[in-house]
Amino acid sequence: MAWVIALVSAALMALTGVGNELEQRLQNVRADLLERPASGEIVIVEIDGKSLQALDSWPWPRSYYADAVDKLSAAGAAQIAFDVDFSSESSREHDERFASAIANSAANVILPTFRQVRSPVQRAYVENRPIEMLRQHAFIASVNIHPDGNGQLSRYSFGTRTGGIARPSVASMLAERSGTIERTFAIDQSIDPASIPRLSFSDLLAARSPPAGLTGKKVLIGATAIELGDRYSLRRFGVTPGVVIQALAAETLIQNADIPHLGGFLPLGIAFSSMWLLVQFAHVSRRKRGVAVGAAGTGVALFGSVLVLEYYLVATFAGVPALFFLLSFAGLHKFSSTIGELETSQMSNEASGLPNEVALQEFIARHGPGNIVAARMADFTDLLVLTDRAARRDLFGNLSARLGFLAEDEQIFHLDANTVGWLVKKDYQDDIPGHFETAMALFQAPFMAGTQRVKIGATFGISNRSVDQAKVAAQQARVQDRKWCWDDAQAASAIGLKQILLVDLEEAIRNNQLHVVYQPKWNLHTDRLQGFEALIRWEHPVYGGIGPDVFIPVIEKSGRIDSLTLFVIRRTLSDLAQWDRQRPGLGCAVNISARLLGDSAFVQQAIALVEQSEVANQQITFEVTETAALDDPELSTVALGKIRDTGIKISIDDYGTGQSTMSYLQRLPVDEIKIDQSFVKTVTTNRGNRVMVESTIEMAHALGLTVVAEGIEDAECMRLLHTLRCDIAQGWHISKPVSAEIIASRWIADGDEQARLMA
Repeated sequence: MAWVIALVSAALMALTGVGNELEQRLQNVRADLLERPASGEIVIVEIDGKSLQALDSWPWPRSYYADAVDKLSAAGAAQIAFDVDFSSESSREHDERFASAIANSAANVILPTFRQVRSPVQRAYVENRPIEMLRQHAFIASVNIHPDGNGQLSRYSFGTRTGGIARPSVASMLAERSGTIERTFAIDQSIDPASIPRLSFSDLLAARSPPAGLTGKKVLIGATAIELGDRYSLRRFGVTPGVVIQALAAETLIQNADIPHLGGFLPLGIAFSSMWLLVQFAHVSRRKRGVAVGAAGTGVALFGSVLVLEYYLVATFAGVPALFFLLSFAGLHKFSSTIGELETSQMSNEASGLPNEVALQEFIARHGPGNIVAARMADFTDLLVLTDRAARRDLFGNLSARLGFLAEDEQIFHLDANTVGWLVKKDYQDDIPGHFETAMALFQAPFMAGTQRVKIGATFGISNRSVDQAKVAAQQARVQDRKWCWDDAQAASAIGLKQILLVDLEEAIRNNQLHVVYQPKWNLHTDRLQGFEALIRWEHPVYGGIGPDVFIPVIEKSGRIDSLTLFVIRRTLSDLAQWDRQRPGLGCAVNISARLLGDSAFVQQAIALVEQSEVANQQITFEVTETAALDDPELSTVALGKIRDTGIKISIDDYGTGQSTMSYLQRLPVDEIKIDQSFVKTVTTNRGNRVMVESTIEMAHALGLTVVAEGIEDAECMRLLHTLRCDIAQGWHISKPVSAEIIASRWIADGDEQARLMA
């Protein structure tokens, strides 16, 4: 029955945490509806950008902190807590001055301690305490923060324990609330952080008399300046300074908002009971509309219930498993009326319910020829022993759902008992190795087969001739202990391809078989054309169009990538010079291989070509990948610095795919960063990627860098990036890469850019 499947799936969701991202979104909706101000008991004295400019260079002398304690004490503050590291000595004079201020303060002074890993191997911890002179007359409290596996921060602890020593947290001390050490509570993100009173550190020191309004207040001093880091991601507010998070945690306790969490099973039980009664007494199992209405009403009631409980600070619960049950129940009930037709259809596989080989042949006839994939599952006989018919049907459904985005029209076909197949999606036609890397990655995680989790291995075959040849290729891959292979004819044609490409390269340049195409880049601030990126294409007289993913690695390994890159630069400069006469000031970017950064002769030639051209050096950008720039940062800094000194701009391509940080890239002489399309394509649907893109734009702008986003494929993505203050947009929504002639006629000569953009 539909309710059984829905209940099992929802229970698994509650147990495994699947759906946490949706749960967080619902929590954000409720927090928006229930938003309330801070209590006003906590005041943040922020070490902000204004203070960094007004006072000496960082780190400050501790006499500044002494003056702050004196002024806050004189103002009548009840508590003064620091989120600043005092674990190392400074000058003795300043340390003694700070210690004296702490000792003489009428307010309790709280200094921070940090628990950190002493040895990654042994997982031993050590406590990073303030120096002894400072802690003699101060309270010590923990300021440790623990983001979850996705880098999001949603919980805070009452304290930490290190080597048997328990330390209360700063938040619990400010709120004067006790709790079990290392027990955590959810930070109430319905409290508006903007409502927490704030005072700039420099304004505090500059005040001639004690600031008003601090009597009886609890003051928290810490960094909010971007330059000082100490920033974490909150699910509702994005990247937030650590001191503000500490204050929100304290406000949660002050307002008694650390309410119990009832989990996901209670609302799931309520949803199940409601739908059970509906089916039993109203017979809605035969009336689809009644099921849908009942499920919708129960969902609204559950959302309203948690809203009321949170408003009165009683409790909260996870509603996604219950909502998933309701949606699943309604959907499965509706689907049950058509499942019989699918099972009896000649176009489906009876065991799995998926379209069969006959359906695939008709699919190919409708869509035209393409690359056909056959995936042969290993140890399928063992799977027959472990699962029953229903479980295997569920397995193939889950398999199809997971692999669908690799296939044209997201359609997976069940060819034989142990073989599924599909037509390769057009997006992957130029990157078959990448297609199979993704397919193999999707097989790594277990699949659900009924209530069981099963691990499946597979080998893949591909053919552009027939389904049978793809099956044979999959079998060949298994025999040869390979993950995938082409069918014989395709493999035979590819054997000498590398040598052919190397031999034909120089002739291809002479005969104009290699040509440069350009992809427009759009300025999101001016809403005008900004320039282009130059991309290389090869139209071989025998093999037709050869993708750069095929011939670039071959040419790189042969050591001849320099001549190809110089060819692209020459062609780009020639085309840009012609366009510049009609549209002055447009720029163009050229990709530079990682191997060429260490080639001083190439660097000299590339610079000479730009300087001898008719366009200004500043109109040309050299793009290098993030990993290339960081493989040998010393060499990269020298080479990129030499290029940039001539006025040529430097861009870091594919930002986010490497292991660098923005502060690390700051050491390199660069003008812009280009956020990788893997983050941009899902920025409207994946909260984690949106946080990454938003924080990258914010930090890059703080460092004076231009930000380019590539991979924009729809208007919604482009609007969001404009809202996030991204500078330059690039992607198929604006234009595919096109020839120089099309650029000249449709983007340069025809000045109606908005019409081109919307076309």
